[in-house]
Amino acid sequence: MRLYRYLSDFKIKDKQVALAIGNFDGFHQGHRAVIEAMHKKAREQNLYSAVMIFEPQPLEFFGKAVPARLYSLRDKLRAFASCNVDFVFCIKFDRSVAELDAKSFVKVILHKKMNVKSVTVGSLFTFGCGGVAGLQELKSYCSEVGIEADAILGVASDNTRISSTMIRALIAQSDFATAKEMLGRHYAISGRVVHGNAIGRTIGFPTANVNLNRQVCPLKGVFAVMVKTVYGQYKGMANIGLRPTIYEHKIKSILEVNIFDFDKDLYGTHIEVIFIKKVRDEQKFPDLTSLMAQIKADQRSVSYMLENCKL
Repeated sequence: MRLYRYLSDFKIKDKQVALAIGNFDGFHQGHRAVIEAMHKKAREQNLYSAVMIFEPQPLEFFGKAVPARLYSLRDKLRAFASCNVDFVFCIKFDRSVAELDAKSFVKVILHKKMNVKSVTVGSLFTFGCGGVAGLQELKSYCSEVGIEADAILGVASDNTRISSTMIRALIAQSDFATAKEMLGRHYAISGRVVHGNAIGRTIGFPTANVNLNRQVCPLKGVFAVMVKTVYGQYKGMANIGLRPTIYEHKIKSILEVNIFDFDKDLYGTHIEVIFIKKVRDEQKFPDLTSLMAQIKADQRSVSYMLENCKL
């Protein structure tokens, strides 16, 4: 898989391109259906397979009611690589892209610069300045330059339309079972382990800390988790929140993971934290002694929850 951040770097012209466009946040079953439809076009017409995404995501650029991210860019790229996509076009979403009209997007970007023959999108796809153009405009403008355009409706087993918005709501409610059905896998957060303030270690509960960066996390509280590390898979418990017992003033939310029966150095490595069940909401305790007592109780609860857990 080859990653392009600038369309000017794309020089391949020996074959045309089958393209899937979207945010692909969470890479759920609906997204997989879009990718599969794009791959089918690529196979049938001997085209390159490609995906176009935008960073930051458009809503993040405009900064209005930014939704929680289900996937980081790194997660998305790993997902695309697992689908054997030839090219990923990660386009910087800036003012010039935001103000590009729909017809120019099709005729200049897709047709002239990317040599697209087929484009596949989700059923709610919008594009162009202000997002005013939809599927009808996409098909009309594409037909003018010989591009096939198709939309895919991703649905769950009960015919409910799958969307990242719905999955965020399920995760916020800690309904990980239903979220798993729509995602096609367990919900997880991955990231690089960074140094914290070592308070967990000093009170006997060392944690692996993962910054959530610019992601708005849909979760808050204490959770039973499975943790994939470079050393293997382990059981553990995670806290996401503001740590009110430690910090009186609001700080940036962080993911802290206490990995059971584990004493190796993870700093600088990536871990994947898989959420199984919520234990409780985050709360403020009067002192560290009370916090330690609750953490011990949480460990017992989590050990019971994960006793027969297999992924």
